[in-house]
Amino acid sequence: MKNFIERFPYQIYLVVVGMVWIYVLNFFLQISHQDYVYPDTESYIRASEDFYFSFKPNYIRPSLIAAINGFPLLFGCAKTSLFLWNTIVNLALWFATVILLFTFLLRLTSKKQAFFIALIYIFSLGSLLIVFEFLSETVFSFFLLVSFFLFQKHSETRKTFYLSFGFGLLILSVLIKPVSLLLFLSVCVFLGIKQLSKVVRSSSSLLVYGSICIVLFHIYSMKLNYGNYTLSYIDSLTYYNYLGTKADCFKNGVKFSQSNNYRSRYFNKVSLSETKKVAFEDLKNQVNGNTFNFFKAYFSNLLINSSTASGYFYAYQNKTGSSKFETNKVLFRGFSRLQNMIYSLFGIMISIYYFLRKKESKIIKIISFSIIYVMAISAISCDQGDRFHIVIYPLILILISKFIQENSKPFSVLPQR
Repeated sequence: MKNFIERFPYQIYLVVVGMVWIYVLNFFLQISHQDYVYPDTESYIRASEDFYFSFKPNYIRPSLIAAINGFPLLFGCAKTSLFLWNTIVNLALWFATVILLFTFLLRLTSKKQAFFIALIYIFSLGSLLIVFEFLSETVFSFFLLVSFFLFQKHSETRKTFYLSFGFGLLILSVLIKPVSLLLFLSVCVFLGIKQLSKVVRSSSSLLVYGSICIVLFHIYSMKLNYGNYTLSYIDSLTYYNYLGTKADCFKNGVKFSQSNNYRSRYFNKVSLSETKKVAFEDLKNQVNGNTFNFFKAYFSNLLINSSTASGYFYAYQNKTGSSKFETNKVLFRGFSRLQNMIYSLFGIMISIYYFLRKKESKIIKIISFSIIYVMAISAISCDQGDRFHIVIYPLILILISKFIQENSKPFSVLPQR
């Protein structure tokens, strides 16, 4: 035990600080007493039931996240047990993300700076509070960071195994959030034919082929059960009911509402297999015939997603009768909003900077593109607080650490490994 503590002191400090911070938040916000269920939770539970009981994919939530969230169902546990299981998984992956972020930062800077930047992530409210919700962001953020960490390990060691493993995880991440499909394709472009050919020829390529087979089987199952070769119908449903509807509301001078509006009532009558076609046709019509309002709606969504606090604060209730609960909630909500604004502003600026810089490593360009892509694609939806941006908080901190290190060389110490 003593040798372990001496070998990993910073990692232990991070875990301890994280545990204390969770206790503090729970004390002030009464997290363990809350019984609010996030609106999307039911769809995740239904997806797990489809996976384990009906042996089919869900039309909204992909199979891997359904398998992870619903694992206790395999042993006959009740549906209510999934909430505790999900919290345990999210907490474990949140701590793993903290440690992995610190380890990644050691490639760029000193141990002390890596420690303090990892602390920034620990105190990022949105990333921590979502741990206690039945959602997929914590799992997806971990998968992204692990994939990029493995790509970095490959650039250091030139061992193809790391590249194959990273590819495999990135491919599987599309079964957590389908938006990562374009990230995988972009990684292929950044790495180039030479690197991809190494993966294809190596013995570790089985990791990649296995992941591809799993994804293709999911897509084939979607075709059998719902009529389309697709990862999910969430993209068409989200676009039509959020971005498309808001653009149409701007055009007609109607107040936008997330649900129970004239477009959602129509879309609910469309067969599931036709939603892709209807949404795509609407997108073309909006871009060509309602261009100004379409981009007005897009940037309105982007601004909202980049400047609002975690949505859970609005649902938290004073369960213990504390006289200062509402004050605490307002203060933490303001802190969360400020964090989202800072992350979003610095994230978009620094990612564009590194993406456009000519002489830059491939992994930094991949990370930069990922930040830009996630922020850009988040504007398809809105009114979700910081939920869309928290998955890239670790990536933003990596670029910030790199920028600080590059611009403070006279005052910094050499990176310690």
